Amino acid sequence: MGRCPRSPRAPPAEAVLKEGGAAGLNPRTVTERAGMSRSSFYDYFPSKDDLLVAVAIEAFGRWNESLAEALRDVEPGLQRLRALVETTMRMTGDGEHDLEGHLRQAEFSPARLDDLMVLHDELLRPVTEVTAELGAPARFVPLVHGVLGAGVQAVQHGADPASTAADVVALLESGLPRD
Repeated sequence: MGRCPRSPRAPPAEAVLKEGGAAGLNPRTVTERAGMSRSSFYDYFPSKDDLLVAVAIEAFGRWNESLAEALRDVEPGLQRLRALVETTMRMTGDGEHDLEGHLRQAEFSPARLDDLMVLHDELLRPVTEVTAELGAPARFVPLVHGVLGAGVQAVQHGADPASTAADVVALLESGLPRD
C-alpha cells in the first residue's frame, strides 16, 4: 500500500467523517478538530485519500480486534458462528459499522480503492473460517456474508442487535449444508 501512516490525526478525522460524511472531510476540518495547523496536515497525509485510508485502517483494525477477541476461546462450528454473528450485530448497534457508509460515498483513486479492498477482504476472513468449520462449501461464503450484511442493515435501520443476531443465526444454522 502507499504511504499512509497511522497517526494520532486519524481519530479526529473519523469524528469529522461520522458527522459530515466524506464531503465534509478536508484538511481544514481535520486540522481544526485535531488542534493543529492546516499546513501540518500534509506532514501526516499526502492527500485526502490517504487520510480516508488511515481512518479505514483504524476502523477495520478495531473491528478485526473485536472479532478476534470474541472468537478467541470459542469452540469451532456453531458456537463460533453464533459468536461471530452476535459480535457483528453488537458492534453495528454500537455504531462501529457507521463509517462504512461514509467510506462508500468517498471517491478514491484506483490505487487507494485497491488498498481498501485488501483491508475489506481481511474483514471477511472470520466469515470464511467459520463457514469452513461448519463444513459448508466455499461457495457459501458470499451467501453467509450477504446474510450478515442484511442483519447489519437491519440493525443500522433500528432493529435490535440481539434479536437480529438470533434471527441471522437461525437462518444460517438452518440454511447451511454440513458434511
